[in-house]
Amino acid sequence: MSLNVWAFAAITVPLVATPGASTAVVLRNSVAGGTRAGVATALGTNTASICYGILTAFGVSAVLQHWPLVWFALRIGGAAYLAWLGLRSLIRARMYRAPDPSVKAPDVRPVAHSLREGFVTNALNPSLATFYLLIVPQFIPRDAPFATSALILTAIHVSLAITWHLTWATAGGTMSTTLSRTGPRRVLEGITGVALLALALKLAI
Repeated sequence: MSLNVWAFAAITVPLVATPGASTAVVLRNSVAGGTRAGVATALGTNTASICYGILTAFGVSAVLQHWPLVWFALRIGGAAYLAWLGLRSLIRARMYRAPDPSVKAPDVRPVAHSLREGFVTNALNPSLATFYLLIVPQFIPRDAPFATSALILTAIHVSLAITWHLTWATAGGTMSTTLSRTGPRRVLEGITGVALLALALKLAI
């Protein structure tokens, strides 16, 4: 029996398009640091997805199902990290001042920082872990080569997700000049902070 990639894509598209932690971080970083920072964040989030796909392909998902403590630790770690990001956004919302045009702009934040932030956000995302370690194997027929099938499904998910994230990175980078003004930027940081804290609370409980 061959893989039903269309059925997999049908459930993956709405999951990808639903705003979550990775989308929020990509948008925030692209507004703060331009399209380049948003693209780096998108690459980081999807690198984490690839890592989960590789773990699934080599049977780690079957092992982890017998260790509930791992899922608990992942959930708490993910909630704590999202809460930290949310608090940082709220602090920026309070402290942000638009840069003086007469003063030389500071150096753009290192790409490695955005890449790392995107990776950690998704690596500690229990929803992504659940998707790869529990849901993806359900779409692999018993008579299909498991590792190859898991990697194919991973490629489909990552292709859809990175397209979505790059769209947000481009949009955020395009609006970065407008949103660099004090009022709009404070509003955006405040909304992002509240959204990340809400996601953290949802994970924690």
